[in-house]
Amino acid sequence: MATQFSMLQIMNAALIAQGQDEIVSENDGSNEWRLLSRNWPLIVEAELEDGAYNFTREQRELLTRSAGKYGYEDAYVVPLTALHVRRLWTQDEAGVRSFPDWTQDGEKVYVDAASGVYVEMIVVSTEDLWSANFSRGVQCKLEAVICRAIKEEATEAREMEAMGEEYFAKARTKSSKSRSATQPYKGGQLAAARFRRG
Repeated sequence: MATQFSMLQIMNAALIAQGQDEIVSENDGSNEWRLLSRNWPLIVEAELEDGAYNFTREQRELLTRSAGKYGYEDAYVVPLTALHVRRLWTQDEAGVRSFPDWTQDGEKVYVDAASGVYVEMIVVSTEDLWSANFSRGVQCKLEAVICRAIKEEATEAREMEAMGEEYFAKARTKSSKSRSATQPYKGGQLAAARFRRG
């Protein structure tokens, strides 16, 4: 059974592991939120591009608008298959793209664009979740950021970076094994004896 790990849960796990206060809610204005939310896309993006994961990029138009928050007028629900939204833009009738300021939480993107937006996101072929190793790798990388920026402990930050890389390596191995060509059915001794001639 898979467990879903939200961005806020992973950030709070990193904060608690480093003896810091939890983030109460996304965009709560705390220094911890600002630090981790600014580093989150860099960590996730770098690993998704470096690792040979069973993920693909997809562009999709989002039209179902709801009331925004966090200082933005509009909100659009991100599809469940999205693991991470990489880019967001609007496009006029002539096909000219503009890239407004935007933010996201675990479910929606927030922007000032009432007529719909386009997103580029990292998806999996089926509705799936990040593996525990991938999530743990992100958590360790966030802990390294906390060690550097808040606790000012460079040695511990390097150790957390290395631990994060170990978890990412495990996640890459699992992902590549899931893509490798394997024989769907391997017969046992009884099946071999049953279908043998003579």
